[in-house]
Amino acid sequence: MKEFSCPADISSRCHEKRAGIRAWMMLFRLPNLPTAPGDALAGAAMAAVSGGFAARPSSVAAAAASALLLYMYGLADNDIVGIAADRVSAPNRPLPSGDISPGAARAARGVCWGLAFLSGALVPLPPAWWLVSAFLLASICAYNRLKKAWLMGLCRALSVVCGAAAVLPASVSWRDWPIAPIAVMAAGWALYIAAVTKLSEGEEMPSEGLGNRRYILGLSALAAAPACFFLPDARLALLPCAGCLFTFVAWCAAVAPLWRAHEPDERRMAVGRTVGALMYLQVGFMLCMPSTMFLGAACAVWLAVRLVRRLAPDVSGS
Repeated sequence: MKEFSCPADISSRCHEKRAGIRAWMMLFRLPNLPTAPGDALAGAAMAAVSGGFAARPSSVAAAAASALLLYMYGLADNDIVGIAADRVSAPNRPLPSGDISPGAARAARGVCWGLAFLSGALVPLPPAWWLVSAFLLASICAYNRLKKAWLMGLCRALSVVCGAAAVLPASVSWRDWPIAPIAVMAAGWALYIAAVTKLSEGEEMPSEGLGNRRYILGLSALAAAPACFFLPDARLALLPCAGCLFTFVAWCAAVAPLWRAHEPDERRMAVGRTVGALMYLQVGFMLCMPSTMFLGAACAVWLAVRLVRRLAPDVSGS
């Protein structure tokens, strides 16, 4: 006679499955993932509108997918490299807790790396994208081993440049590429993410109140606004500038509770929200390009961030 599992066995397996899924969500910082393709999408929109190029949907999609996959590669690599330190400071992380084995994490890291460059090969993306992506990969590995805030800023800035490089036609000479607006925009991204990384320092331990200085780093959200001066029509600058302002306001709201002494979970929540605030910056720059494709991409990023926050409120983005 066929044996049937008892309800307790079924419940136990369901619980283990949910715990396994949650562990992978934690490894890949699920709340932050929707912001990863937004960097490349924003860079592609700025390059297209400031350079007067027609961005191919396939190139934009491949650049966004690769940005997401390289971001996931970096997150897995970060936990693999930092497993010894996490055993002391963050024992509940997926690797030190044993919820995910180091071998499984290394396999996931390799898959993310392979798929990121496979998407670039299938389109195919231009040589400029491959060059910038190589620098991005090197910067990711350098940050995970050196833990410098400016290196994390550089990683997200290079992700913006990757998006721009993906849509630049090979027939256009280097002299005609919109280097200035992309450089200013990427510098703004670097400053903001470096500020987020600085805010996260020491998040494993209880902290003293930050006072009013917690707002100062948030001013970096306005650093990308000067890129709007390079747009062909001043009216196109309205939404990117609004995005910078909204990001600053969201930063202030996120760090407001940190004025007093606070626990690690409060700091991690604030850091996760400042990363999520990057969405406003991304959406603003995506909408500088008046196109249905970028409007759809902006809506998708916004909805993805909101959906993830609603479905997985207890998964940390830090």
